[in-house]
Amino acid sequence: MKKLLIVLLALTVVGIFAFADDAAPAAAAPVVTIGDWGRQIFAVGNVLGNKNIQAGLGTSWGADPRIVGLQIGAHTENVGFAISPCADNGTFGLTDENKAWVSPLAGLTFESGITLETDTWRGATDWGSDDWIRYPGLAVSGNSTTFARLGEGGFMSDVNYNKDGIGVWYGIQNSTSSSSLTINSSAYKETTSGTKTTESGISYDSGDSVSITNLQAGTQIGAAYTIAGIGMIKAQFLGRNVSGNTFLGNPGGADIVNAAFNLSAVKGLYEEAAVVIPTTDVGYTFAFADDFSYAFAPATFHARVEGVSYDSKDAMASAKLGIAGNFGMDYDVGNGVGAGFSVDLANSMYEHSGAADKSQALAGVLVDIKKSFANGYVGIGFQYSTMGFAGTDFTTTGDQGYWAIPIVCQESF
Repeated sequence: MKKLLIVLLALTVVGIFAFADDAAPAAAAPVVTIGDWGRQIFAVGNVLGNKNIQAGLGTSWGADPRIVGLQIGAHTENVGFAISPCADNGTFGLTDENKAWVSPLAGLTFESGITLETDTWRGATDWGSDDWIRYPGLAVSGNSTTFARLGEGGFMSDVNYNKDGIGVWYGIQNSTSSSSLTINSSAYKETTSGTKTTESGISYDSGDSVSITNLQAGTQIGAAYTIAGIGMIKAQFLGRNVSGNTFLGNPGGADIVNAAFNLSAVKGLYEEAAVVIPTTDVGYTFAFADDFSYAFAPATFHARVEGVSYDSKDAMASAKLGIAGNFGMDYDVGNGVGAGFSVDLANSMYEHSGAADKSQALAGVLVDIKKSFANGYVGIGFQYSTMGFAGTDFTTTGDQGYWAIPIVCQESF
């Protein structure tokens, strides 16, 4: 009898292990991706009327060419990471998206890293001079032009939810402030001597300093709701130390509220209107923007307007409206060949952040043609600017007319 019980017990144990092994879900194989994005611009140009020709290599946004910008990642359904090593100006480092994330429930994600670049709710335009040589001062067209992305840069952790048309996010970026705080072994009492006060074993002094997290200054929190067949309404708060806070006319130094509406009811139309309101007086009362693109094959039409209402309370501003805008068109010639033009304009108030003692305005013109392939394109153009250029290795800044002939090479895998 005992032998029978032992045999039955052994069979039971074996059966349990076999069932457990059969029931346990197999570990999902991760999806591994390796990509690349890079852009190089070689250009010649100079000041109008100057016989000496300049030549420079760079990118749209500066003088450091992006020879390679790797995009490496791996993910399963619930866990993943992304890292973007780059070689700008011959020096290896990190750019773009660098983070790890975990999704414990459908739609819910926790992520942490350096430059999260979560673009789920971001508002951006990408055409015209943004893809060629950009102009100095505040960008008329470019990235995050209406609604700031989540985790534009710096060390940040966030939790976000995106499901069934509902979006919510809360992020904290590492931000520090001086807090004259030290800990010592003094007795539990309060004494005052000169500039130092000791209480309960904690002393603070004007000469002591330690970094602490300032939650409000480092907070990015927002929500979005998609109205089926119509569009998305969204709003967020960005603390003054959050990277990306300085877009849409905000010079920094203030907490801001950013709200936008994206229209999706018309086929072929992209339109997003936005407003930024600072919570403290930093020289302007509000800023607004409206981005518009409409595809009507073989052409795509673009337009944008942006304004900043400067506050006369600021010593460097007067109560006037800084206004900027651009318009243009891309035309598909066929066989991967495209042509385009764009005009960028900005008054002096806009270009100089409301400074009343400046008079120079921006006028920029671009005409271009390019040949596209499956993984990139090459193109040549002509640009004119009254204020020089911000991209490529040029030394063109000032109040004269400048011209450039850029050759653009871009690859992506």
